[in-house]
Amino acid sequence: MDRAVRRRTFGTLSTMDRRGAPHATAVIYAVSPPDQPLTLFVTTRSTTAKVHHIRKHPEVAFVIPVPHRLPVFPPSAVQFQGLATILEANDTAAIGAFQKSWFHRRILAAEQRIVSQGGQMCFIAIQPNKTIFSYGIGLSALDILRQPRQAAGQTQLPAGR
Repeated sequence: MDRAVRRRTFGTLSTMDRRGAPHATAVIYAVSPPDQPLTLFVTTRSTTAKVHHIRKHPEVAFVIPVPHRLPVFPPSAVQFQGLATILEANDTAAIGAFQKSWFHRRILAAEQRIVSQGGQMCFIAIQPNKTIFSYGIGLSALDILRQPRQAAGQTQLPAGR
């Protein structure tokens, strides 16, 4: 499950607005190093709806699609609930996570370009609750079709992760 989270860069972040209505947003994320507690980092601007929602309700849900090799099948998924925190644009852990790959460096540079035209950049740090849920992780698309109940899974994050 850890590998599925670390190998991906795209997910859906769900927050709650002030009325308790859900708000889902597609985001690019980077992950903390394996020797640190699992944290997903998202770049954004302080004026976005997701930041306003998190400041009032830090409880979030996150879904990471994990595509199959055959695109005709729906993707597998990793999903969890957790707590989100708004970090300053100079947070070293978040910046470090976005320096690990060419793709992440490009995303960070694009966000910095956007805020140079007005706005303030920040990061969202998402720490999963101890239980991570999955569907279809580690199974082929045919295995999922043959035994759909076996596709649902969950794992507990080890202490300190």
